[in-house]
Amino acid sequence: MLIGVLAIGLIGYAIFLACHISGYAGGSDSSGYINSARLLAQGNVFAAPRVLPGHSAGEFGDFSVVPLGFTPRKPGLMAPTYPTGYPLQLIAGAAFGWANAVLVVNLITVLSSGFLLFAYCRKLGLPSGLAGGGVVLLWACPLYIFSAVQPMSDLSALFWTLAALYCAHEARDNWKWGVLCGASVGFAVLVRPTNLVLVVPVMAALGFSPRSWLPVASGGLPAAVFFCFYNWRAYGSPLVTGYGNVWGAFDPQYFVHNLAHFCRWIPVLLSPLIALAALAPFVAAGRQRGFALLVAWAFTLIGLYAFYYHSGETWWYLRFILPAFPVLIIAALTVLDAFWRANRSRLKPTPLIVAMLLLLAVGWQLKQLRGLDVLHTKESERTYRDAAVWAEENLPADSAVFCMQVSGALFSYTDFLLFRWDQIAPEKYGPLINAIHGQHRPIYAVLFPFETISAHERIGGQWTKLATVGQATFWQRQP
Repeated sequence: MLIGVLAIGLIGYAIFLACHISGYAGGSDSSGYINSARLLAQGNVFAAPRVLPGHSAGEFGDFSVVPLGFTPRKPGLMAPTYPTGYPLQLIAGAAFGWANAVLVVNLITVLSSGFLLFAYCRKLGLPSGLAGGGVVLLWACPLYIFSAVQPMSDLSALFWTLAALYCAHEARDNWKWGVLCGASVGFAVLVRPTNLVLVVPVMAALGFSPRSWLPVASGGLPAAVFFCFYNWRAYGSPLVTGYGNVWGAFDPQYFVHNLAHFCRWIPVLLSPLIALAALAPFVAAGRQRGFALLVAWAFTLIGLYAFYYHSGETWWYLRFILPAFPVLIIAALTVLDAFWRANRSRLKPTPLIVAMLLLLAVGWQLKQLRGLDVLHTKESERTYRDAAVWAEENLPADSAVFCMQVSGALFSYTDFLLFRWDQIAPEKYGPLINAIHGQHRPIYAVLFPFETISAHERIGGQWTKLATVGQATFWQRQP
């Protein structure tokens, strides 16, 4: 009976997610990952920007014809901005068709992360009921669902880091787990290079013995070789990524603000019940060896991104520390388990109290899910695809299209000549417009509301509004 109920719940959750997952190439992140996956599937590192015939790619600005999700590299070529880990998974998912790649990869990652969290809880001695409750807390988290319903790497980062931690926990007793740990760390770094800080919790688990680290190193070697080779080919150095010098965005001045931002939003996303995690070091189970690497990981990851400029901008930027959420859940469950064990003999309704606390926590999360408007993500992302379809059906094939927010999507779905209005210097607009007119090309713009005024002012001329498709508006510049 219980197994049947669980199976129905699992299938229901998978169907719920499947109905809300967006596989569209949309803004910078989603189009960037999808365009990168298509390039890698073709065996290519670079893509060619679309250039006005008779002119060079950088003539009107280095990024003037480079869509979001790309960075200019060699003359006439551009490379994806984003790391390769998630695109590599999309290639695997594309075995079911590119239209289904995001759906397949995200669903598998969501479910696998839940099963892995359950296994980790059981490995640490938590009862099945609490372990299952922890999975529900993770699956109901608005930030988790936000990451699951679109083509972004945060969910993948959570899975691979959690896999690395689980394998590290086992690696002291069996070298084969060390190999799997290294492979998981390697892929986690391919997904997000800052996941290299996984070496801190892995070191906490394995110590400094070379014998313990040899299997880990061998497991991580293939990913490390690919990481260095790809970066060398794409960006000119094994240790340079498409993000460029991101360390300029890390600064101690952001620490207090970001930490306060984390403290405000973590209880919103995981419910106030997560505050129990702070008590974990004071219960016996929380002091066992298996928790050392979890604590090391949570402090390392949260501490790192507390210095990052973007971390404190909005609630969904907590996605950078999403891989630490399973640790917080396990810590809170450990305190609940200690309460359960300490009171089960003299307080009969203890299991009921624990169950009610978990139900209230999930109810809190579901309320936040609606308040944060997470479930309209697919509808918002569909704008990009629909805008591309409208452009294909209504604009002349030889059009010159000025855009920014939709540039990655238009590059993915159409063959139009694209110009980034935000990347062209003011003094370059005159020569560019004259060059376009010289080839008798009509000029259009596809803009979101937040960029419309600035784009018209930068480009100049008289504009006529043609249509609105979702959030995108279409404009024609008069000759």
